[in-house]
Amino acid sequence: MNSSGRDCNASREGSALSRGGQWLFEHRAWIPAPCVVGCFWLIKPLQIWTGVGIGMVAIAVVVRFWSVVHMGPEARMRTANVSKLIYTGPYELTRNPMYLANIVLMAGFGVAAGGPMLGVGLGVAMVAIYSVIVRFEEDFLERRLGEIYRSYRNRVPRWLGEAAPVHAAAPKGIMSERVGDAYRAERSTLILSSIVTLMVLIRAATLG
Repeated sequence: MNSSGRDCNASREGSALSRGGQWLFEHRAWIPAPCVVGCFWLIKPLQIWTGVGIGMVAIAVVVRFWSVVHMGPEARMRTANVSKLIYTGPYELTRNPMYLANIVLMAGFGVAAGGPMLGVGLGVAMVAIYSVIVRFEEDFLERRLGEIYRSYRNRVPRWLGEAAPVHAAAPKGIMSERVGDAYRAERSTLILSSIVTLMVLIRAATLG
């Protein structure tokens, strides 16, 4: 195959990946649902891993909330749209703090329900899914923001890494208002996470 043919195939593959990423992005709120349902079929009696998993869930919820304080309610939008680049708080440490939190959240549910192997399995599955979404988002942001985003991408790691800055700046605006907006945006996540955690505990306790 000549160079032109290879470039054409690469373009089609990139386009297909982008379309898949866009579809996953628009439906990302439902991605955890089948994983959570599956966890209930694999719950084990109460054990030390139950507490470890719940701790992971708590950390993930806190990171999500911190991210929304900086990003604003726009973080929950189901359509790709951007008017400015957010680079404060957790976005100065990783380009995808909410997705990183979601990975830890689902791995935590897995660990709490079935132990470390289930947690690893769910974590790997979430990494694969969010990696496709991130590819779509990165292409979109580069088209919309150009050099501003490329500079940010070169400075801050996609997930975590040594290049991450060591401090987190405060968001602009009145903090109490941003916290209130973040709470309203994340209220459903807080409620659902609490309900699922409680159901896992109750089910694990009855098995013991």
